[in-house]
Amino acid sequence: MLQLLGNLASVPMLQATNIPVEPVGYWLLYTALSFILIGISLFIARQIRLGASLLEGLLKKEEITDWAKRVLALSLLFAIVGSMFILLLNLNTDPESVPAIWKIILASIDAGVQEEIFYRFFLMTLLVWLGGLIWQDKDGKPKKFVFWTAIGISAIIFAWAHLDDKIVNPEIPASSAAYVTAMMVNASLGIILGWLYWKYGLESAMLAHFLIDAIGIGIVMPVYLSSNLLLQVAVITGLLLVAVAFWHMLMNSSIQL
Repeated sequence: MLQLLGNLASVPMLQATNIPVEPVGYWLLYTALSFILIGISLFIARQIRLGASLLEGLLKKEEITDWAKRVLALSLLFAIVGSMFILLLNLNTDPESVPAIWKIILASIDAGVQEEIFYRFFLMTLLVWLGGLIWQDKDGKPKKFVFWTAIGISAIIFAWAHLDDKIVNPEIPASSAAYVTAMMVNASLGIILGWLYWKYGLESAMLAHFLIDAIGIGIVMPVYLSSNLLLQVAVITGLLLVAVAFWHMLMNSSIQL
């Protein structure tokens, strides 16, 4: 269901571009391929105890309130931090090029669902499973360094895939600093999302990814580009208060990181 939602969110974005593809045909093809990846991921994720914690909890009729609190708090905290990373990559963006808010929301849903299914649920899971065939602990589970290695590799691939065309296009010069910054920022986000998937399930990575994009591109970046000092101070203050509130909730309750 989430995959269908993510794919549907991409259709209006495709219609607004000059990409020579028929949106509905693209949606059908991408959805079919996605279900193949999901099927493979489900099969191997069960063997290494990764997966979708919320869905599994609901199916087993387990109490998920504590899980939901942890995920919401951590996702919002990481989203606020991640939105600063997004701003760092877009300091020189033309204000006129910022998409309408509805497009940002759709793009955030699309990225949060589709990219997490591929980079975390499929790629990271596959890497952990392969590593676990060789390095196991006494309980037969992949060792921790296998998880961290898989998180790192999938984060690097995630970062490379998000490099701007001007950076990866050899015909357009780009500074080494721009290349390194983009790789480091996106890889850092990939590590955060990989850790969330490992510890709290696929839904947590999807939610954090959605919030990072929605807050970073939909709120922080437009406010920065507005050059309105009062608005900037108000938004920064609001985000800091939200971050402090959720951090306090994590530190002063039974919720464990």
